Amino acid sequence: MTFFLKVTMRPTGIVALRALPQSKMRTALRYVPPTTLIGAIAYPLYHLSGDRAETVYDRKTFKSTADGIKNLFEWVTVRTIGKPRLYGALLKINTVYRGKAQSAVTSFPFAVMYGSEDSTITAVYLVNEEELSKGSYTMKDLERAAWGITRLGSRESVVSVENVETGKAQISEASSAETSYAFPFKGFDVSGRGTLQSVVDWRSGIGDYSSAKRIVVFYPEGAVSVRGKFRVADVGGETVVLAP
Repeated sequence: MTFFLKVTMRPTGIVALRALPQSKMRTALRYVPPTTLIGAIAYPLYHLSGDRAETVYDRKTFKSTADGIKNLFEWVTVRTIGKPRLYGALLKINTVYRGKAQSAVTSFPFAVMYGSEDSTITAVYLVNEEELSKGSYTMKDLERAAWGITRLGSRESVVSVENVETGKAQISEASSAETSYAFPFKGFDVSGRGTLQSVVDWRSGIGDYSSAKRIVVFYPEGAVSVRGKFRVADVGGETVVLAP
């Protein structure tokens, strides 16, 4: 059985998520990737058990603690109301190192989500009941953690959770569907506007992205029609197109 967790959030201004890999010319992601969504709920979820660590040292590398809960989810996706606008600010940094004043210039890329449009971000987590039963967490814990989400990735990306909905997801095969949630762009015929974005495949691991697998995801601008052979999940009356 598959449960769903639907979390509606309102950004307070910006979402600052950097595309990886990066160089001195840093660029921002326009839309929230699955790895960030899992990290957002992992932080308050671990707090329920008293664990406040954000990273762990494993096999000579640092990994996010979110990697420890990724198997709880069959799929993770997002719907964005309002198109974020990308900006990049240049900042001068002053530091003191060994008694000497130093200065440097860095960039701060971010996506702006305020203005005349009313912007919201809705995340959907499809939860695997079998994997959930193997651990110490319950759906109630996940619901509590969802209400505790305060940021998406960076400390500048503050959000306010406005609604959390849970239920049983109905999964079926389909040849056509209409959705406003992001989905993997692979062999599908899509009618409608949206943005393609390369993101890390969270199923390959979260935290060390030096050799991580990537997938191309289509982020719709409103509802789009999708045709092909795929599975869909009904989550509270809304349709989510699943990964093949």
